[in-house]
Amino acid sequence: MDNVIRGHAARVRAADPLVAGHEGLPGAGGVRLETRDAAGLASVDRIDRGDLRASWSPLVVHRLQARVGGPEPEAALGGLLDRWMAGLRDPGPGQALAVSWPSRDTAPVRALAVRGFAPISVAAVRRLGERSARTPGAGRLGEREVGAPAVRRATADDAEAVVRMYERLVAYDAQFGWVAVRDSTPARIKELVAAEVLPLEWCWVAETGGRPVGCVIVQPPGRSRWIGKDVRDSPVAYLGVMYVEPAWRGRGVGAPLVDVAHRHASERGVSSMMLHHALPNPLSTPFWARRGYRPLTTQWVLHLR
Repeated sequence: MDNVIRGHAARVRAADPLVAGHEGLPGAGGVRLETRDAAGLASVDRIDRGDLRASWSPLVVHRLQARVGGPEPEAALGGLLDRWMAGLRDPGPGQALAVSWPSRDTAPVRALAVRGFAPISVAAVRRLGERSARTPGAGRLGEREVGAPAVRRATADDAEAVVRMYERLVAYDAQFGWVAVRDSTPARIKELVAAEVLPLEWCWVAETGGRPVGCVIVQPPGRSRWIGKDVRDSPVAYLGVMYVEPAWRGRGVGAPLVDVAHRHASERGVSSMMLHHALPNPLSTPFWARRGYRPLTTQWVLHLR
């Protein structure tokens, strides 16, 4: 399978030099699969309903890390998918299958689409040295529209407001089929904001009349290694939350929040910022494109009914 891995890595590198981690397969933690011109590692994520991760995923996710080479990558991926799906143990309703794929390596992805997988989310990247397109009416970095809320660093006094906006973000994203509001969601978010977000991460709020109307949360490089390994750049920070109250959307709140986060990260040596967003979300996809983000990897999903 060495030729498959080398061919896969070369094709991915040619499609997107920023994608990392495709020069091999992890050596443990799953079941290895081999078919013609393809190799993969199959694993299962089982998440406790009370864990915060359960708000961002189905409770059982069957995952395939795939590598395909040869002259027909679509056929190679299709054969590997068929082998994997035929061998699943006890798949049931409410579970999901997931394959993460380099977004610009489009040659094989029809194999996913014809088997019922849909692109549900992307890990997007922006190199902070690159300029983004401005939204209409936006000024220079750090400026805001007349009447737009001010942006400031969050403090412990903002905990309740940040928790509330975080919960609303989860509820909004739950419409698109991957995120879910659990009974445990409010308590886990409250714990996270108090124990990690405010003391250890970078968080800003936008406010008007003393009332927060938006927030952004960024994990600094020391807390972003889990995703930083996926991109050929460093240091990497992760923008995990960005939310604007509905009444303030389209009024110059989101862009200044993100600009402040970019500037702060850049001043501290961050080279690239990463984030996830739902592809079906009609707000986030165009917003993040305007802020200079582009897809790095796409998660293709098949829900089991």
